[in-house]
Amino acid sequence: RVETGEPYIIFIDTVNRMIPQHHKLAGLTVKTSNLCSEITLPTGVDKNGKDRTAVCCLSSINLETYDEWKDDKNFIEDIMRFLDNILSEFIEKAPDSFKDAKYSAHRERSVGLGVMGFHSFLQKNLIPFESVMAKVWNTKIFKYIDQEVNKASKKLAEERGPCPDAKDYGIMERFSNKTAIAPTASISIICGGSSPGIEPIAGNSYTHKTLSGSFNVRNKFLEEVLNKYGKNNNETWSSITTSQGSVQHLDFLTQEEKDVFKTAFELDQRWLIDLSADRTPYISQAQSLNIFLPADVHKKDLHQIHFQSWKKGLKSLYYCRSKSIQRAEVVSKSFVASTTEKTQNEEPKNYEECLSCQ
Repeated sequence: RVETGEPYIIFIDTVNRMIPQHHKLAGLTVKTSNLCSEITLPTGVDKNGKDRTAVCCLSSINLETYDEWKDDKNFIEDIMRFLDNILSEFIEKAPDSFKDAKYSAHRERSVGLGVMGFHSFLQKNLIPFESVMAKVWNTKIFKYIDQEVNKASKKLAEERGPCPDAKDYGIMERFSNKTAIAPTASISIICGGSSPGIEPIAGNSYTHKTLSGSFNVRNKFLEEVLNKYGKNNNETWSSITTSQGSVQHLDFLTQEEKDVFKTAFELDQRWLIDLSADRTPYISQAQSLNIFLPADVHKKDLHQIHFQSWKKGLKSLYYCRSKSIQRAEVVSKSFVASTTEKTQNEEPKNYEECLSCQ
């Protein structure tokens, strides 16, 4: 996993232990996940002798703007209605060649409401990723989302009827599954550059490559802090770029500010595991969770992170992202910032991604 980022890991015993009760009663089991490891739906032949093909029907809300929608009681319900309408459209209009997928979508009506911008939310509020406050907000936010999607599912079941899988056992649920945390690597950019999914940012300054060319991306919340010190200038940003997107060398920042703006590779990865474990009870399906490790990580530490992921009840692990040993070394100060930007701070190597989850 350190060398290639793969394989993805699914803790299938945990997944099947936490599937909806009516799926347990129906004898359904999850055998695998999707590419991005957040969709955990039953496949294969069911009790009716029909094949099921899992269907991803996803949407993500931006936690960076949490304060703008948290008090709107219709916000999450409206999203769930939107997803329910999309499922109905698919079931009605998909060609017969998708009959197994249409059947599965009709029977269980599983959707996956996820998030993006978790790290952006923390940085916006100057909360370190490695902190008790991060754990408190993490639990509070995902517990709230879980409560709202459950209410929406029951309300829609009363209005439109429960999904057939649930109806068979007298359970009033419109959706068998309601939440799943996708990577959101692309849509988070569309939403103003929020941090992707639940993962920490890779760098406070990096080069983003698109079909239109390459351009430098700067952390907007760090810019606000630098403005406070009168240090939001090219010299400061060049030093950040030279330091692989890190701010730990900036002596005018307080230790708390340095902690807030730690990058993914600077964080103790056990915090990623702990935060993911804390939110797991509030997620119907799974989380697309990457871990970030140096290429020369000790095998004992590598094993411990994966073991703790299983022990603490995580359902899956996505990529193990790593920097090459050369990239992990301190950049020679003789290189100009522009050169370093191209060689040290480009986005991580190309990993195979599911376009539907981005």
